[in-house]
Amino acid sequence: MRVSWQAMIERQFAAAIQMIRSAIEACPEQLWDDRADGSPFWHLAYHALFYVDFYLSDDEKTFQAMDFDENNAHLLPGDYREYAGIVTTPEKAFRKDQLLDYADHCLRKCGETVEKLTDERALERCGFWWYKLNVGEFLLNNLRHAQHHAGQLTLLLRRHAGIGIGWLGTKDNQPPAPTW
Repeated sequence: MRVSWQAMIERQFAAAIQMIRSAIEACPEQLWDDRADGSPFWHLAYHALFYVDFYLSDDEKTFQAMDFDENNAHLLPGDYREYAGIVTTPEKAFRKDQLLDYADHCLRKCGETVEKLTDERALERCGFWWYKLNVGEFLLNNLRHAQHHAGQLTLLLRRHAGIGIGWLGTKDNQPPAPTW
């Protein structure tokens, strides 16, 4: 049986993924691959979804990239010192339907990952050697990364297309009844 902290994490994580999905749905064609100010909208969205998917895996060996993934497409130019400026946005934009399907995949994977999360598992070290976090805190770190990029995408829509998207407080925007 799932305890309440699991359900809370799943609802909030799913809300972050759905906000990314809502931003992708709302993005007009002229903004989708606009590279005037750096990484285009689709590339930021893909980066966010890739890392949600990647870090919901047990470790890097169990991760399976999407069939449309390209080498280093998940990296954003200027963000990785170890690549010394050689990271670029892929020439061809990924399609909106690909990223909407990817968001749906991430929602399913989030539910599956949290479903098998136990108190004991949450306290184990995460499977990514470069993070010195337990699984529970690592999930929250991943959630914060997703929400960070949801905010970026929302800001791009507002500034460049005058589009706002609704806030989702939980995965279905229907919080459970209070337990107090």
